[in-house]
Amino acid sequence: MYLWVVLATFIVALYSYNLSVRSDLDRIYAETKAGVIIAKFRALHNGVAGYFNSQAPSKTGQTYVTYYPGDGVNINANSQSSESGNESATQAQKLEIEQIRNYLPVGYAKSGDTIENVATITGGGEIVSKVFCFDEGDTSQQCTSGGDGSCCSNRCLEEGCAGIYVVSFTQMPSRWVNKITAAPNADMKRAVAKVRGYGKTFGYTDTIDGKLVLSGGRMVQEHDESGNPIDDKKFEYFEIWQAVQNDPDFQAMGCNEQNKHCLFAVDQIYG
Repeated sequence: MYLWVVLATFIVALYSYNLSVRSDLDRIYAETKAGVIIAKFRALHNGVAGYFNSQAPSKTGQTYVTYYPGDGVNINANSQSSESGNESATQAQKLEIEQIRNYLPVGYAKSGDTIENVATITGGGEIVSKVFCFDEGDTSQQCTSGGDGSCCSNRCLEEGCAGIYVVSFTQMPSRWVNKITAAPNADMKRAVAKVRGYGKTFGYTDTIDGKLVLSGGRMVQEHDESGNPIDDKKFEYFEIWQAVQNDPDFQAMGCNEQNKHCLFAVDQIYG
């Protein structure tokens, strides 16, 4: 009998340390699920970026790159596109899973998977991830390749691959869009805001003051030549480049439309 009293006392003591269930537990589950969507999107983006980065002349020992503007995981590869204003878009090629498998997380692409399998998000459709090559200071359109090969080669040789970026985007899955406001719901917004580079290299497309921008933004402070601050700090957003807005895949997904939102990521390729 004494043993049972001691055991019961012990159990009651343990029970007294139990914490109540969190009131926001359902939100945590939803945010975690949103994070899975983001993780898949970023995994493919980083994989494609890793592949193109490996093709830089400084790593291959060549004096040129084999890729052209628009190459990547894209819907309209191998088809002409006058909308982009870039003749070299007709040379765009779609990467295959074998080319980027080594740059994806372990287990991301299973045996037998195709690039279409790994580039699809449930409820959101395809993920597009392609290379953009710009002439210096001009992001309104991609550079134009001639008969001597890809214009991306010139940027790599002259500037160490400055002006070459991998840009990825996908339509926001309907599950994560508020049906009344047409904006991403609170769970998706929280998940997006926790990702490194939010507002600078990652976020979702949004229209603010008539401009298509990346969500998040940041406070900036201008300084004079002596390093002294000029005027007050101001909030600025990363404006989506015109070349991206004109991209046929970007437009096909409706990412350039005011009431639609797409997950968006951009990273520069270095030599």
